[in-house]
Amino acid sequence: MPAEEPHDIIERYPEADQEWAKTFFASMVWNDLTNAQVALELDRTLSMVRDSGQRAEELFGHSGEYGATRAQCLLTPEQRADAELPVESSTALLAVVGMLVGLLCTGFGIWIGFRDGWTSSSWHYWQLSALTAGAGIALSGYLWWFNRLKGKFGLSWILGPVGILVSVGAAALIVQIGGSNNLLPLPNWLAPILGAGLVVACFYLMPAYKAQKAAGGQQILLGTDEWFAETTRLLRGRYGMSHKEANESLSTAREHLDDAATRGEKADPNLEFGTPNEFVIGLAVHTEKALKRRWLLRRMATLTVVALFAVGAVAGLMDPARNGGDIFFGVAVLVFAAVSVYELRPADRKAYVQEKLKERAANARALQERDDD
Repeated sequence: MPAEEPHDIIERYPEADQEWAKTFFASMVWNDLTNAQVALELDRTLSMVRDSGQRAEELFGHSGEYGATRAQCLLTPEQRADAELPVESSTALLAVVGMLVGLLCTGFGIWIGFRDGWTSSSWHYWQLSALTAGAGIALSGYLWWFNRLKGKFGLSWILGPVGILVSVGAAALIVQIGGSNNLLPLPNWLAPILGAGLVVACFYLMPAYKAQKAAGGQQILLGTDEWFAETTRLLRGRYGMSHKEANESLSTAREHLDDAATRGEKADPNLEFGTPNEFVIGLAVHTEKALKRRWLLRRMATLTVVALFAVGAVAGLMDPARNGGDIFFGVAVLVFAAVSVYELRPADRKAYVQEKLKERAANARALQERDDD
């Protein structure tokens, strides 16, 4: 018999409590619980409401706040780990970049179509080249970053630099074939259609939400060497520690196991410290140096993008034949540059580090309370 869906359980609530249950459901989903976890919690709460004879709000308080509280208690270590990642998978990242490119083509395509006529040809080979290089470099850079966060350092260096080289090579080939000032032999009405098609295709490429993901499935217990290797990988990838910092963080755990071995005792790191995911969540509250480095890396990446766009923006502003589009683009880049430089303030770095450490400390406390229960 298939598991009952959350909406079916909500319908079994007393009519006066159904709105409360809907908000409770939404709050738990918003706080990253899966459908399976939400269904179990809704069913548990419904049983308590029926047993007490009280209204749900009288028993548990505000539904949104109670949902957030319960979510913090129910999140697994794997779910807490995934919260550190910008997206769930490389496929999702590819889909997001594709949707952005599609929206860009659709928006500019409609504008160009109204401006120059739908049957005219207004797009240049250099514009296709720039789009290819920009999207390829952005995607390659994000794949490099994402795989480093996952601890896949070798794969990150393959996908990042190789992807950038392929993107630049493809852009250069397009210019070589069509020339820098020649028009593409395509009508203007085709660009928005292709852009909208890319958006739709990427929407369906987005991975379907799977209720069983991170729902507390069976965990594989690792041997001692594999446990330390996996923990080191997580500390270096997810939390940005250097190899030296990761080894220092694990030194106490290594000494503990060595002392046990000296006494002739067989110590299992999974039993002593929990799984690698559980252990590193506790260590994540001591990652201030790594967070400062990560903050600086992000700011440098933004400034690099600003510098790349600034070359074209300044050239457009200095051109005697500049038009309104050149002026708008130049001013937009200058504003973006000013904001990016302003965000280099030490106060911004301090706020970022403190906020992340606060989140990680809350995760560590919630995990400890979950273990105590």
